[in-house]
Amino acid sequence: MITSRLRSGRAAAGVAAAVVLASLLIPSAEASESAAAAAVPDYPPVGSVFPLGDGSAPKSGMTQLSSGVTYRVYSQGTAANDGWAVWVRYPDGQEMTTVAATATAYAQKLRDAGFPAEAVPLASPATTDTYAMTLYGVHVGPYGTAAAAANTRTQLKAAGYPSTRTFFTAETNPDSTGPWQIRVITVAPGADVDVRTEHGTDVSTSQTVKQMATASGALAAVNGSEFDIASPNNPAFMGYEGVPQGLYVRNNVLLGAPNNGRTALLLNTAGGGHRITETTSRTWVSVPGKGERDVDGVNRVAGQILGCGGVGGDFREFADGPKPWSDPVRNGTCYDPDEIVVFRPEWGAATPQPAKKWAGAAVTEVVMNGNWEVLSVRHAPGPIPAGGRVLQGIGLGGAWLASLTPGEKVTPRTTITDPSGASVTSPAFSAVGGGTPALLRDGEIMLNPAANGMAHASCVLPAPASGCRPSGVLTSRHARTLAGISADGHLMLVTIDGRNPAYSVGVTLPEAAKVMRWLGARDAVGLGSGGDTTMVVGGSLYNRPWDEWGDTALRERPMSNAVVVVPSS
Repeated sequence: MITSRLRSGRAAAGVAAAVVLASLLIPSAEASESAAAAAVPDYPPVGSVFPLGDGSAPKSGMTQLSSGVTYRVYSQGTAANDGWAVWVRYPDGQEMTTVAATATAYAQKLRDAGFPAEAVPLASPATTDTYAMTLYGVHVGPYGTAAAAANTRTQLKAAGYPSTRTFFTAETNPDSTGPWQIRVITVAPGADVDVRTEHGTDVSTSQTVKQMATASGALAAVNGSEFDIASPNNPAFMGYEGVPQGLYVRNNVLLGAPNNGRTALLLNTAGGGHRITETTSRTWVSVPGKGERDVDGVNRVAGQILGCGGVGGDFREFADGPKPWSDPVRNGTCYDPDEIVVFRPEWGAATPQPAKKWAGAAVTEVVMNGNWEVLSVRHAPGPIPAGGRVLQGIGLGGAWLASLTPGEKVTPRTTITDPSGASVTSPAFSAVGGGTPALLRDGEIMLNPAANGMAHASCVLPAPASGCRPSGVLTSRHARTLAGISADGHLMLVTIDGRNPAYSVGVTLPEAAKVMRWLGARDAVGLGSGGDTTMVVGGSLYNRPWDEWGDTALRERPMSNAVVVVPSS
């Protein structure tokens, strides 16, 4: 039975809250929980102050979806002190600089040309692994309407400033009063549901969260990991939009290897319960008499690593040439000419061509059955046998595979570990890589952008270095999908809509951390954000996915995967 209640004003804030993968072979059966569901905390703790805007308590409502599972919504604020403006990029294409004099001079140049420009300081706070800095953008405006800002943008282009965009100033205004819409799915320990990950028809293709939720019979679902999106903003797109960026595990089967060292949401972990922590993995294969070889990737195009942080031998392209690279870089691209990638049937019907960068390179594929016995060796992409596996190699990886012969037995091994080196997997394990740094750790705000590939190498602690490139990762408000775990094991799946002045303007990452702490999370991380942010409840879209400031209609974006809450079978 579904029940609901609504509250508004300070009453809402015044209600107390209740205090190695075994192999890549066969998915394990999902574990069932027999314990009675613990009470689900309906609202944040007594006396807690809403962390956004003026601190007044939001309007709120709650619906019980099933025993131990609730849906909550919070609404607060209005767009009282923001307007529309045009952001003018600097000649180098960046939107921000760390040099105040550069911003001041550029704004003056625009004013001399007749545009009401202003150098706007943006405070980027210190984190656990980056130092604080002040960034400077140049904005023209503000204006009362999007149309007026768009008209100025046209004039700027005619005046020789083509690299601009219109935006609502709540994106960067630290004193913005909103509005905000926050939606929360809370799952209590012992609730009679399965929480797991889900993808569409294939790992290599994308589907909307609604499609994935409907196919799985989910009570509720949110978008999962970031992915290789087909977009003009992703010039290195590999041609398969479903490929997740980083860790993706479903039912204890590794379907996407992590960008090693990045924070992830781990479901049904070793020892029970859910976790948020940094992860590293290793997958390797061995053949009697022929030694062992690391597997560089899982279900992705060979030779190109989205998000970097690969196994070894990787490099990044720079203006002055390629450089070896082993650290994660969110949305970055690394390359490796000597890879082995494993493909499972979940990828799709057939293996792909290697990355375009290695077009024309020799390809060797070892086709195996479900017991990893070699059936054949071929030298071009081809079908993936039902229940089987294919090892695809290029360069030195292909040369090693070419030594295998039909009838030989390949032994695969995989480990996924936390920072202490302990395995995090279990028979019912699922996981998705985070799309942001960690947000909370042990109840305290803890942002680690450098560890998650979201800071320029010279911007990290212990001291500033020359060449630090400004990043708005900590200063810009966007829609966010967030995951949190309370001290008593409640899982919270949260969406905060954004880029919509009339409905919800989004949050910065420090603000997201504050919201998750207000909701009662002990540990938290962000998942996909921006136009990815989606929540589906009972088969219906509950939030408002929005791509850009100035859009006039919501749009459900196809995703790589989702986190789903499904009734226990």
